[in-house]
Amino acid sequence: MRTPAGLSTQGKALWKKITGEFALENEPDRLELLFQACKTADQIAELDEAAAEAPLTVKGSMGQPVISPFIAEARVQRALLATLLGRMNFAETDE
Repeated sequence: MRTPAGLSTQGKALWKKITGEFALENEPDRLELLFQACKTADQIAELDEAAAEAPLTVKGSMGQPVISPFIAEARVQRALLATLLGRMNFAETDE
């Protein structure tokens, strides 16, 4: 299955991995969830790259140390990725 435009390295890898394992050609709902999951994987990679170059903590609004926003947002995006992949419902069924 053809990889959609607009995906970067991590998103393309996830797309190829899942479409290589599952036939989704006739499942537009799953394809949309997969596309969104792939975009999320790309965002996680960008956030991880930015976090690697930034300090672990930054000053908060009151001058207190707080975790880097890159790390906090990556955590949120990882939860979103897990949710999107879970909604694709690839669980094996006993038939």
